[in-house]
Amino acid sequence: MESRERTESPAGRGFAMVVPFLLFFAGIFCLSMYLFQSVIEETAYFGLIVGQTSQGTEITDEDTGFAPAGRPASLSKIPEIRYGKQFARINVTWADGGWRIRNIPVYLGADKKLLKKGAGMSFGSAFPGEGGCTIVSAHVTRDFAELEDTPVGAIVQVETSYGPYAYRVTEKKTAKGTDRWYMDAKQDADLVLYTCYPRDNEGRRRTDRCVLLCTLIDGTEVSR
Repeated sequence: MESRERTESPAGRGFAMVVPFLLFFAGIFCLSMYLFQSVIEETAYFGLIVGQTSQGTEITDEDTGFAPAGRPASLSKIPEIRYGKQFARINVTWADGGWRIRNIPVYLGADKKLLKKGAGMSFGSAFPGEGGCTIVSAHVTRDFAELEDTPVGAIVQVETSYGPYAYRVTEKKTAKGTDRWYMDAKQDADLVLYTCYPRDNEGRRRTDRCVLLCTLIDGTEVSR
């Protein structure tokens, strides 16, 4: 019986050798794009690239459906607030009385998508008025560009969908690297505002954080 030897064409062998290299370089490309996006969002040039800065297009209450409420005579429970929805806005003033950080929308949640729209309250921290610590963050290249300029004694106004709250900045700190103490919802501060630091980083990735610790000075106590 005559044996037959199966042979591959040169083209088939070449294709089989090329495929692993194509998959390898495709993986490298995808990983590089992910890392590039993470790094560029931390640089001072990100706002120039995407056309969004703290002086860029303002998100209005009409865009989000948010309506700040006046001071309630009494409020026993916070209305239902869904993840990803705006429930407040922040204004910060100091010294001459002018508003230095103005009309920053605050969303429930602090993921990358929400921080592209405004500030985010860390899920699991307390709502304003609940009696715990409210933790809010935003990009230094946009909404919290002036956070590192904010002095102790500045007044932070948080207008929520269930009433207004006012805080005084009592401490200003810098957190290094992976030190995450400012994310502890059980700390003594009533409100924590933080952003990447420093603002002017000459294009390098920011690893530190500027942190403001605030004490509640006015507002109605509520429960969730």
